[in-house]
Amino acid sequence: MTNEQLLNWYEGAFEAWKARLAIGRIKAMGFPKGEWPDLMQDMAVVIFEFRYDPNHTKCAKEETALYIAINNRLVSKLRQRYRNKEQFEQYLRELGVREDGSYVGAEPCSTEDPGLADDLGLAVSRLSEFDQAVARGLAAGVSKAALARELDCEWNTIQKAVRRIRDHFEELGFDGEGR
Repeated sequence: MTNEQLLNWYEGAFEAWKARLAIGRIKAMGFPKGEWPDLMQDMAVVIFEFRYDPNHTKCAKEETALYIAINNRLVSKLRQRYRNKEQFEQYLRELGVREDGSYVGAEPCSTEDPGLADDLGLAVSRLSEFDQAVARGLAAGVSKAALARELDCEWNTIQKAVRRIRDHFEELGFDGEGR
């Protein structure tokens, strides 16, 4: 997605300079291009909620005050990403995954544990093609919003598929606590 395409999406919603400012900060902070549309939606909320008051901002220009508001939200996103990464790494350590990617003991769902792998394979094969695509995407770490774009549907459709998948696995006795 290009800057111009993003600008066109928000044309008329608010002043173009505000959209350019948000896109510039997203780009400058190094977010991947694939995340720009989702981030820009979040920045649109910041822009809509932003109220410029020169008395409250110590006489800073409106551009400076909005820059700070956008920057603060993006920094918060980066912090959340870092926390999520730390939580995921902790989860991997609890599973027995070493830093080099090898496992302590048998690899989860490996041929050393054919029962679980067979059960999971059978459970997934009983899902509709759409739900299988959603399950594969989520397992690969793709966000629900990105899956919706990939599968050309609404985010709510992905959310409903997640519920169906969860219900299906729970019916089969997979409770998320190991089996």
